[in-house]
Amino acid sequence: MLRRILAWSMVAMLLAAGVAGFVVYREVTTDLPPVDQLLRYQPPVATRIFADDGTLVGEFYVERRYLVPLASIPPHVRMAFLAAEDADFYRHHGVNPLSILRALMANVLHHQVVQGGSTITQQVVKALLLSPERSYERKVKELVLAFRLEAKLSKDDILYLYLNQIYFGAGAYGVAAAARAFFDVDVGDLTIAQAALLAGLPQAPSRYDPQRHPQQAIARQHYVLERMRTESFIDADQYAAARTERLVFTPRRPGTYLAASWYVEHVRRLLEERYGGTAPYQLGLRVYTAVDLGMQRAAEEALRAGLTELDRRQGFRGPIRHLDPRKADAFIARLAGGVAPEAGRPVRAVVTEVRPSGLGVHTPWDRGTLSADALVWGKTRVAPGSLRAGDVISVRQAGRGGDSTMRFALDQEPQVEGALVAFDPYTGEVKAMVGGYDFNRSQFNRAVQARRQPGSGFKPLVYAAAIEHGYTPASIVLDAPIELPNGNQPPWMPRNYEGKYFGPTPLRMALARSLNSVTVRLVDAMGIDYVRKSLARFGLEGPLPRNLSLALGSAEVTPLELVRAYGIFATLGKRFDPIFITRVTDSDGNPLEFGHTRPRFEPVMSPATAYIVTNMMESVVKHGTGRKAAELGRPVAGKTGTTNDTHDAWFIGFTPDLLAGVWVGFDSERSLGAHETGGHAAAPIWTEFMKQALGDRPVVDFPVPDGVTFAQIDPASGLRAVPGGESELEVFVSGSEPTRYASAPEPTALEPAAAPADVPVPDTD
Repeated sequence: MLRRILAWSMVAMLLAAGVAGFVVYREVTTDLPPVDQLLRYQPPVATRIFADDGTLVGEFYVERRYLVPLASIPPHVRMAFLAAEDADFYRHHGVNPLSILRALMANVLHHQVVQGGSTITQQVVKALLLSPERSYERKVKELVLAFRLEAKLSKDDILYLYLNQIYFGAGAYGVAAAARAFFDVDVGDLTIAQAALLAGLPQAPSRYDPQRHPQQAIARQHYVLERMRTESFIDADQYAAARTERLVFTPRRPGTYLAASWYVEHVRRLLEERYGGTAPYQLGLRVYTAVDLGMQRAAEEALRAGLTELDRRQGFRGPIRHLDPRKADAFIARLAGGVAPEAGRPVRAVVTEVRPSGLGVHTPWDRGTLSADALVWGKTRVAPGSLRAGDVISVRQAGRGGDSTMRFALDQEPQVEGALVAFDPYTGEVKAMVGGYDFNRSQFNRAVQARRQPGSGFKPLVYAAAIEHGYTPASIVLDAPIELPNGNQPPWMPRNYEGKYFGPTPLRMALARSLNSVTVRLVDAMGIDYVRKSLARFGLEGPLPRNLSLALGSAEVTPLELVRAYGIFATLGKRFDPIFITRVTDSDGNPLEFGHTRPRFEPVMSPATAYIVTNMMESVVKHGTGRKAAELGRPVAGKTGTTNDTHDAWFIGFTPDLLAGVWVGFDSERSLGAHETGGHAAAPIWTEFMKQALGDRPVVDFPVPDGVTFAQIDPASGLRAVPGGESELEVFVSGSEPTRYASAPEPTALEPAAAPADVPVPDTD
């Protein structure tokens, strides 16, 4: 009887346990997410930006991740993760009871959840389907989903999800991003030693961060290598070699902008316009651009150096700010949180001591001295006593003294800004673009976002209209003060720079000297409507004033627009689309449609007209306001530009190989200084950039198209030169060259006059 009671009791208990288990199971699993969604695994993937040589220059991401197929991950890399996390991965069915038991005992001993004992399958479930909370309910859900996942996916599919999903620290998700973040290599190039270190990170990314805690990271790596040897994933020789391999960790780099910051940021804007605001951060695109990193570096260095030199000419402005001495340490600590500047770059420092011999200064990365002899900026010598403790100034390193103390020199961050754009005229590709002095200071891209008046930089566009209207480089126009009606306002009297006038002047010399009165007379003679219609072909986006101020560059343009307009001259009459992006693919390498990735040229001007204006701009460089550019020692066509009160300074120019333009100015309406013209402030920057960008390329001349004629002319009259008279070789659109001859020169005692019959009878002009 007792046995029957016990037996029935056992049955009842088992039934009750079963019912209770079923109820718990139903309760826990009613709201479980379907594992089927992992069949469509599409995590946010980083979009990568590449230069024209394939160098990675930028990334956009929510999570820095690059999806990589399992077949592209070497076996030793996979084995490292299995050894570290789940050596029995290919032998269990999603759950390892021994691991769970071991974790349960540890949790009971510590009276809290301290160990999970999760398999790789469970970790995938937790990362992709569940929350990261630690609780027994979540653990039960994890076990159920692990079994379900194993029934849906193969082991390789689950391992693929794991290796592409896990977080390694340093903003890297997935093994491919980790390989790049910590070793700057592709995942396929990881060594056993490197793979073991990465495999040790997911357990505690912060604790084992090799860039911050290298000793802990190496200790963890040794543990993983030991596990790999124990599991026979590597042999003794491989183990020994991996233990002794010296690991070099890549310095932590800033996100998004790795090089060519202005260029990468503009590409981001183009991607957002095409795919939507957040798409570039999630789609995993591979974006190939036209930027030439050598030219980009040359552009950034030339612009920074030129703006610094201009700032030197303007003198020392005084300290940036003054700090309460009690707040100096906190100020330095905030600066130290940023990236250390490159050698030779200015850095902010706090004055800690003032002595007659100099200053004691403290930067975020060093303490040192700034001697009185080094307190010089341009022509300004600063007395140590004019500064006080707590002043914030800009300094640069000048080397260490004999006592190993860092020596500094006074520096100053320019307030003036600038922009530089460079095109390959054969393709329309933008090879370099800089939008300001320092991207970290301001991300406003003045090359494409700032609309400024080009001043005299606009004149070649007007002269092109004049050539097509029948004028020639030899045409004589009066350069003299001019007074024009201005509605109800006083008459408008445009003046030449420095107020000098030259009387009757050939158009070639008028452009070379940038004579305002001649250009205004040209537009007045041609008619404002004719000129505005002619200017439409240059692709300028802003409105064109319907008054004579247009002649002197009162229309507002961006540097990119104006340089592109000059491209019509550089290409003998063809307008091109600016190309920043040359190719876009998805994360699998499949090409995607994207506009303006291939060269596209549209004829908008006759080659003869384009060549003649180019030839006239060569005179600007040889004899006029752009003489600084002649230092290139090769054919150059270009034009300076300076606006009223020297608010803006420009130089746009080109060789047969490269087209570039520079703008210099303040963001506010403020003068650069009385003598900071385009030739003085912008042309030196352009010249220095072109020297570096062109390097030792062969020197070639501008090609001469059909439809052009050369003739000897008398420079005083613009007519054909007579034998024995003063003459210059001039270029004309065929058929527009003068047919009348200048008067014969007066006879001299040494050179008798020729008989009148020797002078050909000219046709009527």
